[in-house]
Amino acid sequence: MGRSALVFTLLLMGMGCGKAVPEFRAKFTKAGLDSDFAEFVDAHAGEKVRLDLQWERGAFNGGQEKEFQFFVLFESCAELEKGEQPSVGNCHGTEYNVPKRDGKALFSEHDGTWRLRGEFKPGERTGPLQGLFAVELQPAI
Repeated sequence: MGRSALVFTLLLMGMGCGKAVPEFRAKFTKAGLDSDFAEFVDAHAGEKVRLDLQWERGAFNGGQEKEFQFFVLFESCAELEKGEQPSVGNCHGTEYNVPKRDGKALFSEHDGTWRLRGEFKPGERTGPLQGLFAVELQPAI
């Protein structure tokens, strides 16, 4: 597991019909370190989950393509030098792809902080490809 100052809460929240929807909340404070998100996604592949992910300024490791946005989190790293950022060369990780809905991005960015919030259906982990596994977080309707 990554050793970051990640604050997370794993909750099971009830819906009106009595069915629980797994939820994962996290505030990432260091670029790219995961600390349990990959395990949560793997445990709930194919199920509807509720996510509330936040990245402090400078902690977001991701981007945008025409059809999707993405972020990378690393599950484990070799010993990092002081000030060295996690990367494919020294860490094992996953790229999470979030398809845009009707061409609209689902990530929000405000003043250098990023947030992804909503309900998604995580796909199965594939890869590795170019040193990273991949998981699609399909927006749930």
